[in-house]
Amino acid sequence: MIIRVPGALLSDRLDPFSEGREVDVYWNRDLFTRSALLLVCKDWHSIVSELIHEHLHLTSSKQVAILADRLEKSKANDRLRGLGSLTRRIDVQLHNPVPQHSKNLARLLRCTPNLEIFINSNFYMTLTPNSQSILPPAQTSPEVIKALLRTSAHSLRRVEWTCNESPGWSDLMAVLRDLRGLCSLTLANIHGSFPEKPRQEHLILPNLKTLILGDSPSFSHASLGNVPLNTLLMMLSESPEQLPCLQRLEGFSPFSPDFLRTHGHKIRIVRTVAYTPLLPEIIAKCPNLETFITIFPHQQLDHLSHPSLRRIGIFPISEDLVGVPAQIFFAYIMKPLDDLMCQIEESALPKLVQIRIRNVGTLAGVVEHPIFIQKWWNRWNSRGVRFDDKDGRPFQFGSQGTTTSGLQGTA
Repeated sequence: MIIRVPGALLSDRLDPFSEGREVDVYWNRDLFTRSALLLVCKDWHSIVSELIHEHLHLTSSKQVAILADRLEKSKANDRLRGLGSLTRRIDVQLHNPVPQHSKNLARLLRCTPNLEIFINSNFYMTLTPNSQSILPPAQTSPEVIKALLRTSAHSLRRVEWTCNESPGWSDLMAVLRDLRGLCSLTLANIHGSFPEKPRQEHLILPNLKTLILGDSPSFSHASLGNVPLNTLLMMLSESPEQLPCLQRLEGFSPFSPDFLRTHGHKIRIVRTVAYTPLLPEIIAKCPNLETFITIFPHQQLDHLSHPSLRRIGIFPISEDLVGVPAQIFFAYIMKPLDDLMCQIEESALPKLVQIRIRNVGTLAGVVEHPIFIQKWWNRWNSRGVRFDDKDGRPFQFGSQGTTTSGLQGTA
């Protein structure tokens, strides 16, 4: 079956409180199975062609080469209505790509004039029977950046680098200058050192709503003190006019104080690790904040006070399925989680209406502790605050007092 996955073509990241996940857009992306449907009949061919080429998820060098050949041939036959003109989103996720793979990707990108979303999740890693190690950061090929900008600068709304391949400084500056319609930017890192050249004008991103910096979603210590990302924040801290539409900021706290002083009043959503004593000060610089997401188990929310905060999310540091002995889970997850809930309860949050625990990955086992769930459901319910699971449904209880909501744990 081929369908459009809800949210796959959004120009912005999904709302962190939405029921979907970014990973869900990949569930039906096998190229060869989908291509076989083109052969069913003439009527199917037209419909399936559009759906197949609308969102390309590239996970192998062979796949990139095949699609590059196909789109080039189609473009040669019909420059205005080639198959590449149907493509609105490309996700590339190659393991240890080599220069030839980048050349093929650039060929493919030159055939996609209506591209709106480009997600680069290329990763470099060595694997042995007993271990794996992440290789040093790599730079996205300038040829890929050039193809992206020359072909799709007018249509791109969302670009992301999510793993350990990232753009170099000069390429990133070209992206930010040329993509005037950019709504969402995700940068795990920036490759190389910032060139010491005088700037003649402010870097202005007139339509950017979402800015995500660091190794999302965990925001590990690898993001703390990241000089390139902090340099970018400083570049964007010179004037409120640089980010007039900013609403969502994610990254490892503390964020640049200058950045928050300049843009904090616009921000409605913050997602970070609550690991710094500066957190109350950070939140105070966002007077219109409505949603705060903390990455658990990095928690420190005592003395929290905010006049407009409406939603708090407690999300796991990893959404991968994990298994640990019950005693360890209680000591390292349930006890700190209960402490965190106490801190939130004691905070001055007059507008709070919803708390969500994303019970997947390292937090999946929360549903196996019904006493905890019932205790906090009762407390929050008495204050008119929703206490929800990963799907946005209130935690509920069966006749035996066991949790009946979210029992699957892993999404």
